[in-house]
Amino acid sequence: MYIIGIDIGKNHHEASIVSPEGKQIGHSLRFATTHKGADSLMSFIFNNIGNSSCIFGMEATGHYWYPIYSFLKARGYTIYVINPIQSDSLRKMYIRQTKNDSIDSFLIAEVIRFGQFTTTSMADENI
Repeated sequence: MYIIGIDIGKNHHEASIVSPEGKQIGHSLRFATTHKGADSLMSFIFNNIGNSSCIFGMEATGHYWYPIYSFLKARGYTIYVINPIQSDSLRKMYIRQTKNDSIDSFLIAEVIRFGQFTTTSMADENI
């Protein structure tokens, strides 16, 4: 199963696709925090992996992750929302501890691939 890591931002997000073996598929995609941007994410995924199964990982960064989370959830995807500290821990293991959106989206996918994470709790909408 492929993992899509999304680095969340105020004005744009960055997504990377990682294979089950940990290889990045193509280049990352920078997309707007709009419905049109989310649609471009769906096209990016389809163009790179077709209809293959995938799951998503993203960091709980302020409130900026809610719209893309809701967009993906409404389409039936599995999404793991993690604390940014978890991906930062993985970054520290790499020799080059560079921080940029493309690397961050890859590292988020890797955290999910390794399976060593705690998800952020979401409130039930029936509260």
